[in-house]
Amino acid sequence: MVTGAEYSLQAQSTKYDGLSYEKADCQKFAELVLIDCGVKKPDGKPYDWKGSNSMWRNALSWKGTVQECIEKFNGIPLGAWVFIVKRDGGEVERGYHDNEGNAKHIGIYVGSGNPYGDVRDSTETRTRDGVGYRKLEGFNMVGLPSMLDFTHDATEFPLDFPIMDKVSKEEALIALETLTKYIKGV
Repeated sequence: MVTGAEYSLQAQSTKYDGLSYEKADCQKFAELVLIDCGVKKPDGKPYDWKGSNSMWRNALSWKGTVQECIEKFNGIPLGAWVFIVKRDGGEVERGYHDNEGNAKHIGIYVGSGNPYGDVRDSTETRTRDGVGYRKLEGFNMVGLPSMLDFTHDATEFPLDFPIMDKVSKEEALIALETLTKYIKGV
């Protein structure tokens, strides 16, 4: 089973840089990273939710506020999904009557030590079209995707190794990505 840390590392791959929102919205980006990690449904097909609301309701083994997550897990686990959930009645318009709120956006938590941002996501704004990084601020809910293993994961990417003085973070991430693929036999 793929760990949350492996999923987080894959989400940071440069292969997604420049991927437009039209080709991969926030939901599709999270699904693409699962596909690239080799994670599929039990029937062997790739996951294909009906938006972030469907992911919020149907794909999580645990969910709560950012603060609840930090208290329960001593931080936000790498690879966790972070959501912007509004309790503004929008979920009723979409056919949900469960008081779970309206999940308007999803991102993948990649760690507060990342110099580019805590979250990797896809969005369409005045300043960005597609996959990029942003700060955790604004995300109010966290969910642990049930198809990933969070039992042995750290909550932060270890950026304090001595080797980090000799190589850039991007070089280290590429090396880790290569090593992960080698270990998995991809």
